[in-house]
Amino acid sequence: MGFFSKIFKKGSEAQDSGRIFEIYAPIAGEIIDLSEIPDEAFSSKLIGDGVGLVPTEDCEIISAPCDAEDISIFDTNHAVSFETKDGVELIVHFGIDTVQLNGKGFERLGADEGAVKRGDQLVKYDLEYIKKQAKSHKTPVIISSMDMVEKIEPMSGKVKPGDLLMRVTLKK
Repeated sequence: MGFFSKIFKKGSEAQDSGRIFEIYAPIAGEIIDLSEIPDEAFSSKLIGDGVGLVPTEDCEIISAPCDAEDISIFDTNHAVSFETKDGVELIVHFGIDTVQLNGKGFERLGADEGAVKRGDQLVKYDLEYIKKQAKSHKTPVIISSMDMVEKIEPMSGKVKPGDLLMRVTLKK
């Protein structure tokens, strides 16, 4: 059971273990290592493992990085958690200390819970506002259910929404 299922609801066990699961870019940006995220909870992998993104102005929308049976958009719209049919849990946390913006700079586009398909647009953000108001605009994309994960293969370089971000091998 991952970190966010403990908060929101019980997780399910992987039904198709040992397979490759792909996560796609939820925003446009440059892929960075989690160690470059200026928040110890993310950079030390306390919450989970994954990659960071430095957002670019190419597209100021957070999209679903995978098909998910359940999502939860935080009240302040700065983060979205996902749970797949296999029980994989992940979170897209836009920026650092963006919760303190109380929703300013973010606009919810989609439903705040329920099922989504990869690429569904969920939240619009104002990158310039967030750069000026938040501690950082660097965005971690974290798998919080690491007990299910055997290996993560991150991509590198620049991505746009829908480009492959990381391949995850689930445990057998």
